[in-house]
Amino acid sequence: MNHQLSSLGLNLRAGLRVATFRRVTRLDFRIGLAEILLLLVVSALLDFAGDWLHYGPGGQIWWFGAGAELFGAGSLLVCAAMLSLGLRRAWLALAIPVIALSAYPIIQIAHAVSVAIPALPDAFEDVRTVFDFAVILWGLAVLTRVVAVALAPDARSVWPRAIAGGLLLALPLFFSGQLMPNASWWRGSGAADIDSQYPNPASEPVLAAQQTLLDDALAAIEDARSGQPDLYFIGFAGDAHDDAYRADVLAAQKTMDERWDTRGRSIALVNAPATLLELPMATVTHLRETLKELAAAINVDEDVVMIYLAGPGDKEGSLGVSMPPLELAQLSPATLRSLLDEAGIRWRVVVVSACNAEAFVDALEDVETLVMTPGGASADACRHDADSTALGKALFGDALAAGDSLGKAIETVRDRTGARLSMGPAITEKLRALDRGRAARRAGQTI
Repeated sequence: MNHQLSSLGLNLRAGLRVATFRRVTRLDFRIGLAEILLLLVVSALLDFAGDWLHYGPGGQIWWFGAGAELFGAGSLLVCAAMLSLGLRRAWLALAIPVIALSAYPIIQIAHAVSVAIPALPDAFEDVRTVFDFAVILWGLAVLTRVVAVALAPDARSVWPRAIAGGLLLALPLFFSGQLMPNASWWRGSGAADIDSQYPNPASEPVLAAQQTLLDDALAAIEDARSGQPDLYFIGFAGDAHDDAYRADVLAAQKTMDERWDTRGRSIALVNAPATLLELPMATVTHLRETLKELAAAINVDEDVVMIYLAGPGDKEGSLGVSMPPLELAQLSPATLRSLLDEAGIRWRVVVVSACNAEAFVDALEDVETLVMTPGGASADACRHDADSTALGKALFGDALAAGDSLGKAIETVRDRTGARLSMGPAITEKLRALDRGRAARRAGQTI
């Protein structure tokens, strides 16, 4: 065991030289299966600690993180085997994983530090984004050097092969979110044990209560006021596995009710174990019924319906919808467009806080529609705290909580975060009319 620990220390020191681009050779590493296993343990411990820093002492261990760890390890070993076969050098199958796992701890630490830093003022968030992008480029350069160190001095034309090999090793990192759900070792303190702590969502009492909850929530929606445009709000928290989405959507509803006159004209559909007997679930069926009810309550030519969707995104661009053990349909951009068209909702504001959400813009953009999603290249696209998503906090927690113009607040968030925004000319003018009506009502209240 002492020998293995000594080899681990030598590998980590040599790996640091690889990551900092100092002189090092393959002979400086101790290469073998035992060394790979130890380095995988080190990598997992660093990820475990980094996720803990992100969620804080109040977080809960989330063992799904082991799946992400195994995915990363398997991808590295498969890519190393492919390079070994393609370049006809058998030792690469073990050498590349050892060198890569030895070099990556410092990059893992840099990433963990960035994620663990609390939300910064807007002017400094750009610095974090640049830093995160620099870490990605650094990681790609290190993977290229890993292959170069593994090959030299046994091959001619080392660097062209090293660049190709580095890109191959990096592919699983860039596409991991599309190949499997993103999962960390920790989750927010409000995340619940779905299996035991709360009622079974598939039980008859819960299903009966859900229908009553939805009926009561829809019955409480007030009809449109004549002679002035009104704003209606729907919040949709799709994923029961992470309580951040529930907290994020409820905070958004509170902001809209208190600052934007949607009290009595808002509804939250939430997938969370803790609210099974309190709020209607976020399902495609419930969203369809909600949109139909709103269409009956509003003046379709005057009033605006705002929909806020929060949850994980999948590789097809759909919003993840889950409430185990129920098997729920995912909410795709095409489905949402169909639901809105079917209900006859004309004036639409749709904000989607999810990974890979750009497809919602393509599916929904229209002269009478505003659609906002995280920017495709934004490092914050998938980031969220224990009680909010990055886009949700920027829009509802900051801009709309303090602003006096809905359209300007949304544009401010776009400029500050790099979010993708499609805002048709007709909806732009409609939002101005909403601002004028709201200002007139507030002035009347003052008098």
